[in-house]
Amino acid sequence: MTTKESGNRSSPFDYLSNWSDGVSCWQAIQRLQSRPIISAASARRIGQNRAIELIAHARKRSALYAEHYASVAPGSALEDYPAISRQTLMGNFDRWSCDPRVSRESVDRFIATNDTIGDRYLGDYLVWTSSGTSGEPGIYVQDRQALSVYQSLLAVRYQQDSRKPTFQDPWHMAFDTSRMAMIAALEGHFAGVVFWQWSSKLNPWLSNRTRTFSILQPLPELVAQLNEWQPGFLSSYPSMLAVLANEQRCGRLKLSPRSLWCGGEHLDCHQRQQMESAFGCPLIEDYGASEAMNMAFGCSHGRLHVNTDWFILEPVDENLKAVPAGQKSATTLVTNLANRLQPLIRYDIGDSVTLHTDACDCGNPLPTLSVDGRSDDTLWLPADKDEKIPVLPLALNTVIEEHAGEFGFQINQCGPQELSIRTQGDSVESRCRAFRKIRGPLTRYLSSLGTLPITLHHDKRPPERDACSGKLNQVSKSPELLSL
Repeated sequence: MTTKESGNRSSPFDYLSNWSDGVSCWQAIQRLQSRPIISAASARRIGQNRAIELIAHARKRSALYAEHYASVAPGSALEDYPAISRQTLMGNFDRWSCDPRVSRESVDRFIATNDTIGDRYLGDYLVWTSSGTSGEPGIYVQDRQALSVYQSLLAVRYQQDSRKPTFQDPWHMAFDTSRMAMIAALEGHFAGVVFWQWSSKLNPWLSNRTRTFSILQPLPELVAQLNEWQPGFLSSYPSMLAVLANEQRCGRLKLSPRSLWCGGEHLDCHQRQQMESAFGCPLIEDYGASEAMNMAFGCSHGRLHVNTDWFILEPVDENLKAVPAGQKSATTLVTNLANRLQPLIRYDIGDSVTLHTDACDCGNPLPTLSVDGRSDDTLWLPADKDEKIPVLPLALNTVIEEHAGEFGFQINQCGPQELSIRTQGDSVESRCRAFRKIRGPLTRYLSSLGTLPITLHHDKRPPERDACSGKLNQVSKSPELLSL
């Protein structure tokens, strides 16, 4: 299995073709900067008005939503409209879009090659995919307005904490000489890398200062590449940054970044402290999803502030009924007010969240929440010389989904050199077929990292999903191995 490490090589034509995107983003940034601090009440009111417009637009332009809302009177409150699931959206992909040119067939052709990552689909849109933690992989097409909103929120809202002026986001760092690095799953059209590559193409002065690194490569290779690149801004998943923080403490990694950025997984207070201590700089946390990027942004007090003027989050119980602030939800319904091409209205995102009832000490008035997101374990597998090699859960996810084409699996480390794997399927026979597809790519990947031979067992039972969210804890360790 090959590994990937790449810079952004853009031609003058790339810059010209992305000029209109850059202008749109700059205009959106200027609009946000004209009102840098927005009150909670104003943000909520703006969001509600945008929701009314989005629902009317979806009913008129999307065949799926016209049918889905047929029994709801126009002008009804948002909570009166039925929720919608990923399975429904993916099963009605062509009828969902508000642009008849968008089809599942043409999108599948577009994402069939990684050469188009960060390029525009149909000349107007970006496309990215999400993993199948709910058992159903997702494909999302983003219009120009959505991209401008995501970029402007990134550029403006993360700068609002005046008590921590050392916070730096990628947009502001674009205007100095710092190098930037993103460590991610590069082997597919995933949201983070697509958005990163597209954002870099908007700024010709970034082409020689941004680089992406694959999480699939062996750790010593990654450390050597980062030591050579010396980024001032480092972005990755919490699990990857935790591993790199250990390498920094041990002296093998020798970086002096000005800012760290993380998202995509659960981050706890201990992890944050360890990372900031190891690298000597602040860590910026982002809460977003493939369906709705930049839903909330982290402040210097470790709180996540919700961008309620662009995203409406409804914490609900198992019956999709609202739960009060301060109470942990079973799942969350998200309305993305930015994307009018593929409307996401009361979409069941599957995350359990808790809205806070108190104000944040950072002074930002936007409401805050805590999220129970992905909390898979990093596996430490044995290698030669009594060493242990970290294997990230998202790396395993990428290998199995991209190279075996299987989703909804579950891996448990049941011994120092043993992994037990459950696979998705309606019968034992179908689950056995899925395991056979997984076994080869997974064995080759672990071998490429330098682990000792790892025995893969097939647990013929189906994966066990969370009773509330329906999501999988995809990678875990048996209790007796938690100290590894």
